[in-house]
Amino acid sequence: MNKNEIKYEKNKKNMKLELIKNYIEETKQQSKKSKSKSKKEMSKNKNKSNSKDSKKDENEKIKDKETRKKKFEEDYKLILEMRKKKTAPVDTLGSSNCIKQKNIDFKIYKFQNLVSLLLSSQTKDDITYSTTQKLVEYGLTIDNMIKIPIEKLTEIIFKVSFHNNKAKSIKKLAEILRKKYNDNAPENLKEIIKLPGIGKKMGILYMKECLNKIEGIAVDTHIHKISNRLNWVNDTKNPEKTEVELEEICDRKYWNNINTILVGFGQEICKSVSPLCDSCLLNKRCEFGKNVIMNKKSKEKEKNMKKRKE
Repeated sequence: MNKNEIKYEKNKKNMKLELIKNYIEETKQQSKKSKSKSKKEMSKNKNKSNSKDSKKDENEKIKDKETRKKKFEEDYKLILEMRKKKTAPVDTLGSSNCIKQKNIDFKIYKFQNLVSLLLSSQTKDDITYSTTQKLVEYGLTIDNMIKIPIEKLTEIIFKVSFHNNKAKSIKKLAEILRKKYNDNAPENLKEIIKLPGIGKKMGILYMKECLNKIEGIAVDTHIHKISNRLNWVNDTKNPEKTEVELEEICDRKYWNNINTILVGFGQEICKSVSPLCDSCLLNKRCEFGKNVIMNKKSKEKEKNMKKRKE
């Protein structure tokens, strides 16, 4: 081979190598592009899927809300039937019945209602009622509650739960109303719930009783328990969450009386311990009630079997 031929062969090999390199590089670039495109497509599909899922979840929530609303209205009619006679403690001894004085100054009336509500927290209605009457007899005014020694006040209200803390709250309440409000309790919910010993539930009841303003549903332990047993709410863990969900499915026309109706139902039939599911008109619509009745029957069968063996 002469020099020119050798040179030609070398150039030929170099050209082949260059072509191979270019091919490999082009292949890599195409692979990157296809991967990027597939990622984008996957992302788009994922977003579409998530969007569809969120719409589906939203639709299910709406359907569930409508289902719970319908169930509430049907159940509530039967509860009203069971509460016709109004024989529960809340009907005659509840906080709305504690202040019976007529023609008293409206400022004093509002203060007395606030104190009655404060005393009612985690306390039975009959105890709240009798304790409020004792305070009224002593002189349940802002002036008297500021002047009364804390020991004396604690002695008067000692039957209510947390009487030591409540005595302090009553004195603080009187002092704040004197200094900040000139003895005239505020008439809006935001201000009321800032007062010592007054939570949102009590504030809603105060607005209803004293000012005839319906600001929401006052959810206590009875209403929280009943709402979950009857599946009106989605297994809520506290009264605050129950209040939110219950107000979503419960028309405002029910808000005025729902507290008294359901609390009385909880006191007489849907009790925390030993509920009277056998005599409840809802026992065929309530899974909790069905389970209670089934357990009761199974225990009776066990007893009968033991007696036969004996």
